[in-house]
Amino acid sequence: MSVHRLGAGSEGYYLDQVVAGVEDYYAGAGEAPGEWLASSARLGLEGRVAPEDLRAVLLGVDPGSGDGLHHGSGRSVPGWDLTFRAPKSVSVLWGLGDPEIAEVVVAAHEAAMQGGLRYVEEWAGFTRTGRGGTNRVRADGLVAAGFRHRTSRDGDPHLHTHVLVANSVRTPDGRWRTLDGRGLLVHMKTAGYAYDAQLRHELTERLGVRWGPVVNGLADIEGVDVEVRELFSKRRGAIEDRMAEWGLTSAKAAEVSALDTRQAKSGRVEHTDDLRDRWRVEAAEIGWTQGDLRAACPGALTGQHSADYPVVTPDCENAGVARWSCWAGAW
Repeated sequence: MSVHRLGAGSEGYYLDQVVAGVEDYYAGAGEAPGEWLASSARLGLEGRVAPEDLRAVLLGVDPGSGDGLHHGSGRSVPGWDLTFRAPKSVSVLWGLGDPEIAEVVVAAHEAAMQGGLRYVEEWAGFTRTGRGGTNRVRADGLVAAGFRHRTSRDGDPHLHTHVLVANSVRTPDGRWRTLDGRGLLVHMKTAGYAYDAQLRHELTERLGVRWGPVVNGLADIEGVDVEVRELFSKRRGAIEDRMAEWGLTSAKAAEVSALDTRQAKSGRVEHTDDLRDRWRVEAAEIGWTQGDLRAACPGALTGQHSADYPVVTPDCENAGVARWSCWAGAW
């Protein structure tokens, strides 16, 4: 999972690319419509995202009444983009699989994203009060909207969800205040671990997949070989090539390389079936077939699923260690 601070007016990207294209989505093309998540119902926000409601909450306005939530508190950051990304092998399974398999992969991703977001609400849902923000106060939840996307900027299968978290939280006294964004950064890594752990559990239960070694919280599906993962990781390859060209290896260099190699998104909306046809042809060119894909998820054919990868929820309150360390050690 990654966290990026939103700039003023940045909601336009999600509205233009997603909400405005709902008709395309239901015709088999375009991205999924946005959905309200977390504790958004506290502002009367449920179901599909309406453009005017998203703009309102990111401006710190109650969509129902039109009143400002913060009463001139100097709020300048509209919110944050929390992006939950499926491992490449999972995106390959979704992108090249039959519609029935793809539907299950999406359901597993959604369940895992919801689990990761619940972790964020529990451990990062705080604000600051008092002179200099000395008092850390728990909020009663986050106002958030999720937007699921299908592809990378290079047109590869890339299942991921952008969760826009508004910079407005309600405290026990009923007042709305700004979110302490530092908590998002502190808990970003562990929230990602929670997402990935639940995703593994969901796909093992639903499709019978098995996994390679878990390294830094991440694992790939056995049978989705590195060659096919690299084939559909053109964006990553471009970043690594640019870093090699510069002779740099740091995380900052990777960030700069990502911006330097970033392509503008194509204005052409591709039908999902057309995308799958193209991806299957690319995979066949390196000898990876539908038979290989089906072998990677035997439960889809036999109905015999296993529970070898249960979600572990550690007792962090009584662990005697920092909360972040406790959760991180669980995966």
